[in-house]
Amino acid sequence: MKTIRNLKVGLVGMMCTPFRGDKEHYFLEDWQTLLGLQEELGFELKVIEEGVYTKDEAQQSATKLAEWGADFILVQSSSFAAGEFIQPFAATKIRLGLWGVPEGVPSKEGGLPLNSFTGVNLYNSLLRTRLGYPHPIKWFFGRAESPTFRERFSISMRALRALINLQGSRIGLAGGVAPGFDNLIINPEDLKRKLGVEMVELNFEKVLERAQLLRDDKRLESVKSSFLKENVQFDIGLNEHLEKLSRLQIAYLQIAEEEGINAFAISCWPRFQADYGVAVCSLLGELNTLGVPAACEGDVPSAVSMLALSLISSGTVTTLMDLVTLDPADDSVLLWHCGPTSPLLADQRGVRMGSLWLFDQQGGTPIGLHNDLTLQAGRVTVGGFTADFEKVLVFQGEIDPHKPSYRGSRGWLKNIQMRKKPLRALDLAETLLSSGFQHHYPVIYGEVEEAFLEMAAWANILEIKPIEYSTHLKAQGLPC
Repeated sequence: MKTIRNLKVGLVGMMCTPFRGDKEHYFLEDWQTLLGLQEELGFELKVIEEGVYTKDEAQQSATKLAEWGADFILVQSSSFAAGEFIQPFAATKIRLGLWGVPEGVPSKEGGLPLNSFTGVNLYNSLLRTRLGYPHPIKWFFGRAESPTFRERFSISMRALRALINLQGSRIGLAGGVAPGFDNLIINPEDLKRKLGVEMVELNFEKVLERAQLLRDDKRLESVKSSFLKENVQFDIGLNEHLEKLSRLQIAYLQIAEEEGINAFAISCWPRFQADYGVAVCSLLGELNTLGVPAACEGDVPSAVSMLALSLISSGTVTTLMDLVTLDPADDSVLLWHCGPTSPLLADQRGVRMGSLWLFDQQGGTPIGLHNDLTLQAGRVTVGGFTADFEKVLVFQGEIDPHKPSYRGSRGWLKNIQMRKKPLRALDLAETLLSSGFQHHYPVIYGEVEEAFLEMAAWANILEIKPIEYSTHLKAQGLPC
């Protein structure tokens, strides 16, 4: 699993003498409150404790926070202050948040005590229209202990922490994209430009050769045992396939360590079957169990998405699914794949690790291994980037493990929502197909829709919005 570092957050308070509210005291209370949130939200705070009253002080503060290595600077408009104070912070090109605070109860003299939100408005407009600032800007309002502030700030910490840890990651593409799945092919420059992530092409023959030449019998036995968890029922007649998967697991983990790979996109067919006589679904499940996100069929966009979801959730295990059918009767959809899901996500019935029926030919030798399991009940988030990394799809729902389905890794998704609003199965289909989104869906347990959307927004990636189902064809903006 990728080591996650904490987000580095700088805080500064802009102030102006004519506004007589107790701005310095309020700022002191607010930054002391934020100090108490560092461990919970995974950030490190550096405060410019003295209020900023001049442009020189603004420049010194911006320089100090930049030299410290701030990932995000929160500028509190402790009171209205000069527009030029924001210029040094814009010049750092560090991501910024603008924080307004309430005015409080009017005093007897009746003067406006802080004029804080006007300061936020001024700085926001300058950043967007005059200063060539390259990033989105998030605004906040309320004292640090208020729900209004805390909710928005918590989402930002999760999103930015995931993004700065995603940047610099490396995705190993092993064996290329599965035949005919051209919608999963990416331009590595798009991935690098939008998310700061590098794709590394791995030679399939060298991966396979490394696995075949392994001689560490003790390690092999240990890895074989790691596949056989308490909830796994193993078809003992496929022990030869289990050894092959164990060899491949060791090979992939060695490559991950040597090459600094943080997630894999593995072309799981047809070459493993043709060249090694094995199906590798259970291998992908085990890599995901170990905290190394692994997408099948050479799907780099999903590997990146799975890594991002895992980072948002501090290492929660992900899986990858097709969306194979709809049931308009109860507004559910079936998430299914051949069997690459971690046993950690199985319901109480556990996992049958056996041959993959797709490759079982009548009278032939069974080929394994895959994880036949039903996803456990719970709320999940489905989220992924498009193959050009210009858009992101995110929705949530609830897994129903009781509704009958088909062999493989699977679960019916019901009570579907996008942006906290219910979505019928047909609405979801309309949304997916109208957007042109690829046919793979990364899944993680937990409700992280807002954090995933914000992470994408900080990277200037647009969201795919819900589209209501209709019986007529909608115009698709094709060239005349």
